[in-house]
Amino acid sequence: MAAPVIALRFRDATPDVDTIAEHRKILDREARVGWGWWKKTFESADIARISALLRDNQEIGIILIDRATERSFQCACTGFAEPSAVEPRIVPSYYREKIAETAGIFTLRTIMDMKYDEALGDAIREQTFLWIGTVSDPALGHVAVAAEAPGRSCILHLSDLHFGKDYGFRLESEDQSIGNGRHTLSDCIVADLERLGLTNDVAAVVVTGDFMTHGNWSAAPRSAALHEFDTLRRRLRLEKSQIVAVPGNHDVVRYADPASIDVRENAVVKQANYEHETMFRTFVDELVGRDWKASLNYVRRIHLGNADLDICVLNSCTIAATEWTEYGYVGRNGLDAIADLAKQEIERPTFRFLALHHHLLPVANVEAPKSKGVTLTLDASEILAAAQRAGVNVALHGHQHKPKIALYQNLPLNGEAAGGPIHVVANGSTGAKNDRLPPGERNTYCVFRLKADAIDVWVRELRLDAVAGAQVFHGTLPVVPVVA
Repeated sequence: MAAPVIALRFRDATPDVDTIAEHRKILDREARVGWGWWKKTFESADIARISALLRDNQEIGIILIDRATERSFQCACTGFAEPSAVEPRIVPSYYREKIAETAGIFTLRTIMDMKYDEALGDAIREQTFLWIGTVSDPALGHVAVAAEAPGRSCILHLSDLHFGKDYGFRLESEDQSIGNGRHTLSDCIVADLERLGLTNDVAAVVVTGDFMTHGNWSAAPRSAALHEFDTLRRRLRLEKSQIVAVPGNHDVVRYADPASIDVRENAVVKQANYEHETMFRTFVDELVGRDWKASLNYVRRIHLGNADLDICVLNSCTIAATEWTEYGYVGRNGLDAIADLAKQEIERPTFRFLALHHHLLPVANVEAPKSKGVTLTLDASEILAAAQRAGVNVALHGHQHKPKIALYQNLPLNGEAAGGPIHVVANGSTGAKNDRLPPGERNTYCVFRLKADAIDVWVRELRLDAVAGAQVFHGTLPVVPVVA
């Protein structure tokens, strides 16, 4: 068999379908099988090079790799065809009608088990295609360029803004009619920060998802959000790199109409090409200057006055092949980002935050056993364990429009090392109008002030009229930064 030159990443994305087993069935019957390349929309495709390689060598080796289950398979490949030239009968039935959605079909004549190649898995990361022996696209790396905030010590936490039909504050472009006392979001935030004396001390703004409402990325709400954040940055004197944007389930549209989805059919396409992420990615590119192709799981360091802050951003909107559309799931790429957080060199006292949209601990009553519930991140246990190993002090999230602060700490079993405590902070909703909030709740935001040996926390009501609201919480978290 020819030495492998290409690696293709896959996963079992379709309910009740074992990807390898389905391809092997056709291989047994036809002595060959078509393997679809589900290229992500933001990946490049060097199809000319693939075709030329097959013409010159007649057969090439390919490794199929599943990072989620740590499986690898070595294959002999004898051809590659663009979708219009594919023989449908050699493609498994569960995506036979979706051949046109692929970047092309590889013809395989063998699929043989092999030992999982961890180094190759680490190299391919979030890509679907890798030339073996090369490194992954740098844009898919998990460490972003550091941001500078000398002399500052505060982090502003916003969440669930819901620009669009569920947004409650006055827009910058909206005329203020007589009798309507609503102010803009920036007006209200800056006014409240001035009451705390913290306006000039904000080093970064972390937004834990749901910028939009129901995935409506049309021009009006998108422009409104960009304009509002431009105003907020200007008034707080921040650079784009000091805004940290986390995807929420209203930003990454997995199912346009959950009532009528075909889970199996939706899984085949949406979970493969990642078109559902494109609008959020391009929005973030314009909002904060982060390349739209870059990983949604990454670490950004912020150099503060007397300490550093490492923020690990997680995409908890990774699709799960299920009708439980509102559940969060992070997956292997997010766990990789947490591992990269743990590897960051410590130059001076460093605090470590985790930021995602879906919650890690119960906040409100769990909405199961309804078939379309809204509750915990499905792999919360793995995330919290990895976060403890990485020395995370605080985890931030939004999602259920209800503020809460909880402490996560486990006791060691079977002699294993005890993980450090993590303060889990649910922000609630900063921007949603009143009828989108749980009964009795209000718009809220959080401020964290990082000190040498602790973190001060404020959870504040944010009123639409910019008048002082209630102080939901003010206290100190006994957090010790990581030191060299």
